Amino acid sequence: MMYEVIKLTGTTDASGDLTVTSTASYNGRLALVQWIDGDLADGVDAVLSMTNTDAGVDVTLLTLTNANDDALYPVRAIAKDQAGATITYDGTNEIYEPLPVVGKLKLVVSSGGDTKTGGAVVFLET
Repeated sequence: MMYEVIKLTGTTDASGDLTVTSTASYNGRLALVQWIDGDLADGVDAVLSMTNTDAGVDVTLLTLTNANDDALYPVRAIAKDQAGATITYDGTNEIYEPLPVVGKLKLVVSSGGDTKTGGAVVFLET
């Protein structure tokens, strides 16, 4: 298995906000997100999404609230069948799978403090 590593980091503006969008589009499965708190203020919030600017669509992949420490997030979604029903092992235990990513990645940070740095590193299975 091969992984593509995408770094989405930067410096907040005076309002404590930061938006970083990847320059390239990706095609893979989201394996892991490494949150890098850096020197961001306590109480920082972040949303990682997949964006398709041509279609004007953003799909949320991960939402972090009060992300005050470095952390690893193995992002998974409940598997669904073609009818949209949850797939289970035995009728009660859900199966989880990596999320597909097709398009650009965008990280939006709020409440990060004035001119503070941090962000995320995204690992995609390719």
